[in-house]
Amino acid sequence: MSEPSAKGANKIVSLETPRPEYKAPAADKALDILEFMAERPDGVTQTEISLGLGRSISEIYRIIQLLEKRGYLIKTPTDRYRLSLKLFELAHAHPPVNRLIDAALPVMRTLVLNADQSCHLVVLADLKALVLLQVDSPLPMRYSVALGSSFPIFETSSGAVLLATMPAKERDALTDQIFDLGEAEQSREEVAERLKKIAELDYEMRPSLAVEGCTNISAPVRDHRGETVAALTVPYLKQKKVRFDRASVLAATRAAAAEISRALGASDRSEPRTRARDVQKG
Repeated sequence: MSEPSAKGANKIVSLETPRPEYKAPAADKALDILEFMAERPDGVTQTEISLGLGRSISEIYRIIQLLEKRGYLIKTPTDRYRLSLKLFELAHAHPPVNRLIDAALPVMRTLVLNADQSCHLVVLADLKALVLLQVDSPLPMRYSVALGSSFPIFETSSGAVLLATMPAKERDALTDQIFDLGEAEQSREEVAERLKKIAELDYEMRPSLAVEGCTNISAPVRDHRGETVAALTVPYLKQKKVRFDRASVLAATRAAAAEISRALGASDRSEPRTRARDVQKG
């Protein structure tokens, strides 16, 4: 067999050179527009988008038209644009999300009958607690949260439970980000104590920070690896027709979270990935 030529050797060496960085200006503009509008539920005009992104209207006009045509944006009668639910629908089409919803929905429908309260399922989305699934109470008077809505993590028991029961390294990094953004509204000592208590109990039951007279009852949902993938939460409201007290609803919520976890492959004997002794930093 003949030796490789010098020319061939040069070709081999050239494979080690860094690949060029490819740019997609149109995709960047589309993502900028979607991210900008995600924090403006009341809608914005083209001019407001232009000013907010620091781009001329001519730069974004065709992108806005395309996003509207593809169903990502909705134009109101007052010429304001707002996000449609298409991104939310796409997220639901993701197989792990579908599996979580399929496992949780029948259990949650039973839970509301055994609690006389609404319930919802929450996941983490960046630095927010996102409501993935919602089932209303059977009673005519009820409190519930809007499907697809998101909240600051520490404002909700759902977010605190998700944070407290995740692996320590991820939890600490996420907590640091929340404090850096000034969204904790509590001292690090208070946060650390709250997370430690949740990790010890494996649930949280406390007065709502957002709704007076409401008690949040939240428990973690785990997958086959023992990792927390969601929080099942009941916003408990006491009223005359309610048949169950807080202690009964707490027990029912924890049992429902365990049932959903088993449907996701979690073992009753499997140890959660986080323990109270791991919760040191807030």
